[in-house]
Amino acid sequence: MQHYRSELESLQANGSAEPKELSALRSKAFSRFTELGFPTKKWEDWQFTDFSLFHKSHFRMTTAEDLQPALDYPVEPFKDCYSIIILNGHFQQDRSNVPDGVTIRTLLDVFMDDELTDFLNAEENPFVALNTSLMNSGLAIDIADQVQLSRPIHYQFITTGLKDNIMNHPRLLIRMGKNSSAEFIEHYKGDTPSLYWNNCVTISELSENSILNHNRIQEDTSYHVGNMEYHLQKDAILNSTIFNQGTELYRGDIRINFYGRNATAKLNGLSLMKDNQHMDIRVIVDHKQPHCNSSQFFKYILDDKASGVFNGKIVVREKSHKTDSSQSNKNLLLSKNASMHSNPQLEIYTDDVRCTHGSSTGQLSEDALYYLRSRGIETAFAQRLMVEGFAAEILANIKDEGTAAYLNKKLTSWLESLENG
Repeated sequence: MQHYRSELESLQANGSAEPKELSALRSKAFSRFTELGFPTKKWEDWQFTDFSLFHKSHFRMTTAEDLQPALDYPVEPFKDCYSIIILNGHFQQDRSNVPDGVTIRTLLDVFMDDELTDFLNAEENPFVALNTSLMNSGLAIDIADQVQLSRPIHYQFITTGLKDNIMNHPRLLIRMGKNSSAEFIEHYKGDTPSLYWNNCVTISELSENSILNHNRIQEDTSYHVGNMEYHLQKDAILNSTIFNQGTELYRGDIRINFYGRNATAKLNGLSLMKDNQHMDIRVIVDHKQPHCNSSQFFKYILDDKASGVFNGKIVVREKSHKTDSSQSNKNLLLSKNASMHSNPQLEIYTDDVRCTHGSSTGQLSEDALYYLRSRGIETAFAQRLMVEGFAAEILANIKDEGTAAYLNKKLTSWLESLENG
């Protein structure tokens, strides 16, 4: 833990512009982190993932000097999108643009306005505690009441051109005003040859009658920990799709909290894995209010010696009548050496609800392959068609055409990489 403490001390020593309250919060969060420690296999919700690498590998925080190697990176926002750019942990305001009705503020700006109470308070998870302590690249994005965006916002967090092990702890707050609507693409990618670790926290607050379409794309090449939390007020609608590819180790914690009646949340995810990659996702959907609907649908495609974990839980609190919630996890193993652990759960404390959950893991259907081959389709192409069909059910939930086209292209490239060995 000492090198993480050293990074905190360096951050505080160089943070002369930060208010003393923020420095105190960093110290408090780090104390909580040291109490908790990194998860071990004795922790029930973490038992299938090995986090020892965070002890063994030393990572340093990015500095201003790390920006220079990234300045020539060809940043290309998706077609017809507004853009927010982060390069090696540094917000590029001059390369970012958002429309009227949308406000971007840095972490320091938000803290000076004393609006960080909920934003910085979640410290039960050790990775969230560490993020709170070492947070950088903090942004608050506010969509004003009644604002309905006609184009998506594409947030890109890019790691590139580095030669030693670095880490970033970005905090992102998305606040949807009353009767507002927006599509937000949260995109992480990297191509640096060194080890790096992004430990991210994103909190999305949906006010009454707001609509958020949130697409999260994770294609880092090293380590990625992502904590996502959604707060839904009355009549709010959330459509979230998560796409994972490329990272050596990924842990995602997702929590949806219903704080108002008649809210709806749809959560979908697709993870593509090969070689020795490992991806672990935990979802908690917490129905605290009556007359709310939720659905979870996660798919994993695993090849080689890849391993995956899915822990999904639906919680229905007392008096949360008329809840309608479903959960499904389907996994496709393309190799006999791939493995998957799935654990769907229900916790129901009231009556008059409709809740379902299920999980299945298997290989490509031999009958379906035989049928396609009997129609003159070569085996490799038949397998590819079946995998594409398996993934399409998730990607079809993405509303923005540019995002959908990008992810379908990524899927095609991934399948080609399997065919080429």
